Amino acid sequence: MAAMPASSGPEFPQRALDWLAGGRAGAGDRVLTLGCPPWFCRMLARRGVDLFAVHRDPEVAARCHRMASTTGICALAESLPLDPCTFDAVLVHQSFHQMAPGLVLSEIARVLRPSHCVGVSWMTRDDSVPWVRRLTELLRTVDPSAMRGDYGTSSVDALLTSKYFPTTERSRHRIWVPVSRRGLVEMAVALPAVRHADEQQRAELVARVEQLHDDSAGPGGLLLPYQLECWRAWVSHDELTASIEVDDAGLRIRL
Repeated sequence: MAAMPASSGPEFPQRALDWLAGGRAGAGDRVLTLGCPPWFCRMLARRGVDLFAVHRDPEVAARCHRMASTTGICALAESLPLDPCTFDAVLVHQSFHQMAPGLVLSEIARVLRPSHCVGVSWMTRDDSVPWVRRLTELLRTVDPSAMRGDYGTSSVDALLTSKYFPTTERSRHRIWVPVSRRGLVEMAVALPAVRHADEQQRAELVARVEQLHDDSAGPGGLLLPYQLECWRAWVSHDELTASIEVDDAGLRIRL
């Protein structure tokens, strides 16, 4: 399913964040994010966690580094420049499918403290609602590829079958986002094929989208449905190829 912007983005439920992190996303907890968007990192920083935000894009890493209680790191998730057994939770939102599972899962396991978990999540549009299906059919009269795509949620299979994470759990959360008549039209005209359509075709589409909104909106307005899909997996260090030794004496620098 392809992303479809709303007049206001879907809000990440705090109860889902607590669940993903295994209850380890509060003040004083040490949390690592991998490839997460800045808004997700900011949400964690506001909770007072000791946050480390790893991103392969140096600009995103720099933005995160400017947040309170956050260390932004430009690095690959598959090769983390971090000490073993140092994090209470690792979170990956909307980006796990962009990583190499054979490398990143062992790295996540390495940096997690024993009996702690990684949380993986995606926010996807819910196309099962009738008015959304009608909108899809309408937009495809101009752009056959409209509202198609894949968020990459199937990549979570690598986590579910990983020897590093033998215990996994799943949860889902339905989220409804208000969308105005104008917002719905802006979604339609933002499609490249619609932008490049002739003036008459574009005007006809806009009129039909406006009519769809008027026919579908209830007393409280029109709500765009999203589904937040979450998985969490508890680490086991038994299968790591190299044993983990944590030096309790503190940091030693050899000259």
